Amino acid sequence: MNNVTRPYRLLLAALAASASLAPCARAQMHVDGAPAAALDWRDVAGGSARVLYFGDVHSSVAIKRVLAGAMLDFARAGAGVLAVQMLRASDQPLLDRYGLDPAARRRVGERIGKSWQAPAEEYLKLLDAAHAAGLSLYALTPDPAPGGDDDARMAAALAALSRRPGGGKVVVFVGVDEAKRAAQPSRLLEDGTASRTYAFAESGDGAAKKLYTAGLEDGLWLLPGGADFDGLISAPAVLKEAAR
Repeated sequence: MNNVTRPYRLLLAALAASASLAPCARAQMHVDGAPAAALDWRDVAGGSARVLYFGDVHSSVAIKRVLAGAMLDFARAGAGVLAVQMLRASDQPLLDRYGLDPAARRRVGERIGKSWQAPAEEYLKLLDAAHAAGLSLYALTPDPAPGGDDDARMAAALAALSRRPGGGKVVVFVGVDEAKRAAQPSRLLEDGTASRTYAFAESGDGAAKKLYTAGLEDGLWLLPGGADFDGLISAPAVLKEAAR
């Protein structure tokens, strides 16, 4: 070990620390400035969990593009469904025709509109990528109901989706708050459904600061995200966007 360079020793220490925090986590993935679409996202989507949450920062364009580039690898890792928070259950007939009827795509864009901060076209490109990869599209948000607990209702829907014979894993695209372990994932666990949940780091994010203090000065690593998430994805495009 005396001949090992200091940066490599820091790397080994950081990996050992992350393993102690999340003993069941997959091996960490180094982004290192490479285009996110070129990464092997099968390592993120692999494993036994049937439901994979990705927390969105709604104003972020980069996050949608990163995940659009990952859809084919998700499919290769066994994903069969992309469930999105941005559409309600009553929009499902439009998603059922998505990719088959150009009018359905246009209507979905209108439904997303400006209420989700990033341009609707960025969400549509994510849906395009999922459909092209062979994933079914699912409108996750329930229609309004008196006294309804949306987190509980969404978790129940995801549990049912994850148990469909031959349905594959479920990739869930929701707001970062809904993706926290204490939110929908905890409801799934109560129902006996295992999930993993990831968030994207932003400049100044406490989790991102932990990456720097771990000795990984570029901050471009997938590491356990502490109490809120199973992993933190820190991609160059997302960090650059957040720093503006």
